[in-house]
Amino acid sequence: MPGPRIAIATCADYADLKVDDELLGEALQARGCEAVSVVWDRDRVDWPGVDLCLVRSTWDYHEKYAEFLEWTRRVEAATALHNPADLIAWNSDKTYLRELAEVGVPTVPTLWAEHGSDLDLVAELTTRGWEEAVVKPVVDLGAKNLHRVRSSGAAQDALATVLSRQDAMVQPFLPSLETEGELSLIHIEGAFSHAVRKRPAPGDFRVQSIWGGTMAPAEPEARHLEIAERALATLDEAPLYARVDLVMDLEANPVLIELELIEPNLYLSTDQTAAERLANAVLTQL
Repeated sequence: MPGPRIAIATCADYADLKVDDELLGEALQARGCEAVSVVWDRDRVDWPGVDLCLVRSTWDYHEKYAEFLEWTRRVEAATALHNPADLIAWNSDKTYLRELAEVGVPTVPTLWAEHGSDLDLVAELTTRGWEEAVVKPVVDLGAKNLHRVRSSGAAQDALATVLSRQDAMVQPFLPSLETEGELSLIHIEGAFSHAVRKRPAPGDFRVQSIWGGTMAPAEPEARHLEIAERALATLDEAPLYARVDLVMDLEANPVLIELELIEPNLYLSTDQTAAERLANAVLTQL
């Protein structure tokens, strides 16, 4: 009797970055599953014939946002989807950070601006004492449409650029990004699995590998784990996988910068048993 058929959803680009997908596929196959890679917006799939679909490296979803959300709902109507479509939709709009902050999760201070807003950003930055800020869309990925600006006309122009397309968010620039980068805590079924420290390339502040960022295994402190647990506790149920990204704020306190529940790189290659733990968790979902 054939084993469970698991689809690992990916995208057409970034082939050299999909080590996670390969390791997970191997771990699933070692457990008697048939693991198949599926380009979410290209491959035709008989979804009722798939036992479970994992959204893993759909790193272009922000460019086809409405299409992607519709795809998740269509897949979920035919088979099990992880993480679930409603959770993906919620997490895809970064205003979820406002919800987490409202219930006490430490987050990066954020100014929100709706599409079409005439917000005077220069005045806001002056009032808040933010000498330098980051302006970005609420739907984005990999810091691709991010603007690092000072409290000048450049800041207003950057905001106008983002608001011409969608809602925007503005945060103080955190110098710790250049020196310490981000600490990412990976959780599987709500339990801490492993962590990595992501650092930017010299002269940059973006930690993603597409900008030259690097990563290495890390050991989180109790305060880091506590923030991650607080963030995940706000969800109705533990997601199959989650990545909690923390940074040091202007007061040198750890805060949440992102809670990644859609397609995060889980850095499975940095921990010898991480892929096995995730594969075992997938089997529990079946």
